Amino acid sequence: MKKQSHAFAAITISLLLGFVCSPGHANTGNYPAYLNEAYCTDLTDQFIDSGMRSLEKYVNDHFRPDRRRGISNTISFLDKRGEWLGECNAYLLDVKKSNVFYNEQTTDEIFMAMQALARELKHVKDGVEYPDALGQNNPQPHIKSRFQVLAKAVDKHHTVRLMQKQFQ
Repeated sequence: MKKQSHAFAAITISLLLGFVCSPGHANTGNYPAYLNEAYCTDLTDQFIDSGMRSLEKYVNDHFRPDRRRGISNTISFLDKRGEWLGECNAYLLDVKKSNVFYNEQTTDEIFMAMQALARELKHVKDGVEYPDALGQNNPQPHIKSRFQVLAKAVDKHHTVRLMQKQFQ
C-alpha cells in the first residue's frame, strides 16, 4: 500500500475537523500562533496568483520528463501548498465555519486536482512511460491535462472571489 502524501493527510484532517468540531466551540488555542484568517487569505491568494502562474509556466514551458529535479521540486511545491492550505482549511472550518476556497465542493476539487497532478508527476519521476501515437514516451499531454483540471477549479474559486469583492 502506498504512503499517503502530506497533502492528503492534511485534507483528511481538515475534513475530519470539520465534522468533529461542533458550532460555537471553536478553540483557536489548538492552532499555531501564526494561523489566523489573514494568513490563510494571504496563503490562498498567493497560491491562486503567483503559485498557479509558476505551475502553468513549468507545465507549459519547462516540463521535461528527463529532468527529475524539476519534477521533484514541483511535487514538493504541490505537497507543501496542499499541507499549508489543508491546515488553513481545518482552522477556518473550526473557527469561521468556512473553507479556504469558495466552498466545500470547490475546496475538495482543488485539493483533489493538486493531488492528481502531484501523483502524475511522481509517476513520471518513477519512470512510468506514456507512449504517444508514435510509441514515444510523451507524458506532457497527461501532465497538461492534470494541470488544466487544477486550473479550472482554481479559476472557479477566483471568479467567485472577484465577484464578491466587486459587490463589497
